[in-house]
Amino acid sequence: MIYYFTSITANYLAKARVLGFSLKNYNANAKFVLAISEPLPSEINLEKEPFDFVIESESLNDIGNKNNFFFKHNITELCTAVKPFVAEEIMKRYGAEKVVYLDPDIGVFNPLDMLDRCLDNFSILLTPHQTVPETIDRYIRENEILFLKRGVYNLGFFGVKNNDEGLKFLKWWQSRLLNYCFDDNYQTIKDLQREGLLGMFTDQKWIDLVPAFFDNYHIIKDSGYNVCTWNLSSQHISIGTDGAFFANNTPLYFFHFSGFDSGGHHNEMQRIILNYPNNNQALALTKWYENELEKCGQKYFGEFKAPYAFYSNGEKIQDFERKIYHIRKDIHSRFKNPFIVHEGFCFYNWVRQEYAYYFNPNIPERIKWIDITKKLYRIYFLLIVKED
Repeated sequence: MIYYFTSITANYLAKARVLGFSLKNYNANAKFVLAISEPLPSEINLEKEPFDFVIESESLNDIGNKNNFFFKHNITELCTAVKPFVAEEIMKRYGAEKVVYLDPDIGVFNPLDMLDRCLDNFSILLTPHQTVPETIDRYIRENEILFLKRGVYNLGFFGVKNNDEGLKFLKWWQSRLLNYCFDDNYQTIKDLQREGLLGMFTDQKWIDLVPAFFDNYHIIKDSGYNVCTWNLSSQHISIGTDGAFFANNTPLYFFHFSGFDSGGHHNEMQRIILNYPNNNQALALTKWYENELEKCGQKYFGEFKAPYAFYSNGEKIQDFERKIYHIRKDIHSRFKNPFIVHEGFCFYNWVRQEYAYYFNPNIPERIKWIDITKKLYRIYFLLIVKED
């Protein structure tokens, strides 16, 4: 039996519900674990939810300095950084032999028995973003070249077995994500590339190393698994007479609605239909997801604010403040809880004095980010030399 899990903050509860209910609809015996990086809202009654168990990130003992860990990551980075820790925790707490992660913005449309069979024989399961080369230049640039930068495999899904190789993989991934699970947005700028450590995309890019570092892995290339707008050029969606979805005339197992809130899903779906008009039945998936989200409380939960996004005084933490705290390891012992704001010597006051220039609202965010990142990575390498 597989234990499935997803990783969220409370504003993604509606999505996690859609995932959980759709998973249980086709996989009645599956166990579904909700990992949440904040306290579970009090109004959640687990008896009425698809979640069998809840793991709060605060309870993960393998993450030592949690104030440090939670502060240096934004919400997306945090929810991805905890994934290998949660996978191992599920094995420890519940004795799970097989664990599968699914992003919260996924919908399941068929039984996932094949994943169970795969984990009988393999320790690590992955799905690539694409399995067929693009033929249109725009999609070569926007998909293939993008995935060379952000990762060949989509980490909206992975599977791992509770054996020596699976645990070896999780331990390696955990060690990397403790300090290197960031979305460095300006990885294409040449002068930043020379500074090093840039070009990461949260937890995902690391997995390109799996075929080199580990054995007994399996890359799932079958149609219908982890279908998304980025592979709809080769995954033709159709609808059967009973309303069931198919991908390339085989069952659609799960669809990844990536970028749904930002508008990215909708924009890419329209472009796909424009370039591949015979794939217009894929639009029905968007409508299905909109309806399911509404039923699961998207309007309500979508307004929730993650507590780790703010200082104790209610002010939102800017990404460059998180970057400063991460790189300036020399200040960690002085500011053991950087979230706390009080009169006198605290990180909030210190960073506004030490880096006052970057709090000027007239400086464009992009210029601010480039400039401060260059300076911080120079400091980082000086600190590394000092440590050595």
